[in-house]
Amino acid sequence: MEVWESMEISGEDLQIVERYLFLDKARYRVQVKGTNIVFNIQAESDEEAIRKSLELASRVGLTRDLISEIRKNIQQ
Repeated sequence: MEVWESMEISGEDLQIVERYLFLDKARYRVQVKGTNIVFNIQAESDEEAIRKSLELASRVGLTRDLISEIRKNIQQ
């Protein structure tokens, strides 16, 4: 296992898949690239949505190592 795989994810691991308004507030669907993991975030900008998604991913313990395992399982 490479060292970078066990590190926390970065903004490069995420992509915004949808922006929409709900009750007059901007919301974002942010996906972990190559997985079926999607964060639903309230934010005022793309940058804030990515930052909040990274914070949430860190709170749930999502690492590059786990993302790699998830991607392997999806491909099977």
